[in-house]
Amino acid sequence: MTSMFVRQTPQYPLDAFLVVARDAGHELVRNVQAPDALIGMGLINAISMACQGLIDVKLPTGQVRPVSQNLLLVAESGERKTTVASLLLAPFREADTQALVGHALKMEQYRAELGSWVAKAKGIRSAISRATGKGKATAELDRQLLEHARSKPREPRLRCFLRQDITGKAVMEALQGDGESIAITSDEGHLLFKSEAMAHLGLLNRLWDSPEVLPRDRADHEHLLAMNPRVSISIMTQHAPLKAFLDKRGSVARGSGHWARYLVGRPQSMMGYRQVDTEPVWQRLPIFQTRIRELLVKYRTMIESGAIEREQIGFSADAKARWVEVAGQTEGMLREGGYLSEINDFASKVMEILARLAAAMHYFGGERGDITLDTFERAFAVVRWHVEEYRYLFSPQFVVPQDLVDAQAVAAYLRSRLWQGPASDTHVPKNHVLRNGPVRDSGRLNAALSMLEVRGAIWLSRGYRDKRTYLRLSNAFFSQNPMAL
Repeated sequence: MTSMFVRQTPQYPLDAFLVVARDAGHELVRNVQAPDALIGMGLINAISMACQGLIDVKLPTGQVRPVSQNLLLVAESGERKTTVASLLLAPFREADTQALVGHALKMEQYRAELGSWVAKAKGIRSAISRATGKGKATAELDRQLLEHARSKPREPRLRCFLRQDITGKAVMEALQGDGESIAITSDEGHLLFKSEAMAHLGLLNRLWDSPEVLPRDRADHEHLLAMNPRVSISIMTQHAPLKAFLDKRGSVARGSGHWARYLVGRPQSMMGYRQVDTEPVWQRLPIFQTRIRELLVKYRTMIESGAIEREQIGFSADAKARWVEVAGQTEGMLREGGYLSEINDFASKVMEILARLAAAMHYFGGERGDITLDTFERAFAVVRWHVEEYRYLFSPQFVVPQDLVDAQAVAAYLRSRLWQGPASDTHVPKNHVLRNGPVRDSGRLNAALSMLEVRGAIWLSRGYRDKRTYLRLSNAFFSQNPMAL
């Protein structure tokens, strides 16, 4: 994570948003006096969440991709993160509250219908039992029982958009079916970092990719199947909990490409520069919130009908040509020593992120037809600001996560003390490394071993007889320099 030196953060390009979002953003800056980047990223989050269930974007390459966005904002306590999130996400919370109330009523009806269904089933079974006892034919009763079984009432489904601190299992349950859309969002990032969901970075990566089919097998042999899911993630956090997470899991998250799927930002603080004002007047934010409500109603109508048909948003000819031009320039900057070479993981996805944002801005703004060159340039201005922030937060010159330091130390220890050479098959008890190695905190050691496993340095296995955990050392890895992680 970056050092704490002070820097001058560039102004966030709020004027790049189309009129409804732009006016709401400036009104929030005036009335809340929160950092402009905090508000801008909140706008992206709300816009993407409102659109992701309804549209996809067709890239100039021909690929069809979702418009979901992942966002990571670092701001200290007192920057009014909760206030901004509360105002921008109010329509989603209203929709979730309405869903809860409606679900309670539906459950009352369901329980009544289920009780009637169970009683009728019991009656048919009793009739079959009596007929069998008298030696009578039961074919007609059997048919009635089968037909009755097919008419069992279906338990109503509760759909909520906003999710916090949830497990991988709960994510899959929320997405089961076709076309489900949710948002994992938290203005207290330390809670999300501690959640079981953040231990499944592979699942979160796949959700950003939005595969057509995402299966999950459970221990009780139940199979969950999510088709065409849409998931946004928004994390607002302070520096300390993010650093703690990066120290523990940072290199695994970075190595898996997890952070490369995020627009990140660490805005300049407003504390000490706010003006004391009277009660704020809201004129533009309600228009923004009304647009969100319109899209949520449209999505709920579609999902409850069962006919999932997302609109594909493409690029106009001049916007497509500009996208291709920027993609070529980006590729050139990935060369060794190039502007984006130190953040090539993010740079490899930035053109898709740009297309996602352009499509969401286009649709949310009520634009018709294909994405125009003007909208593309607006989205490009926003993403370009985030490229600078990613370089600041994640360039190697700033990032030295603890798990990388620990992994290098453990690798050096394994090679110098325990590895038996290029022709060996070296197995080492994990507890031996914990007792005698350079990292004697079990949590840090687990994080370091996770990183070494991802890099192909070791394989973890359990002994057949003694049930102990063993490290099997990779000869290919340890024949080289183990510090080159």
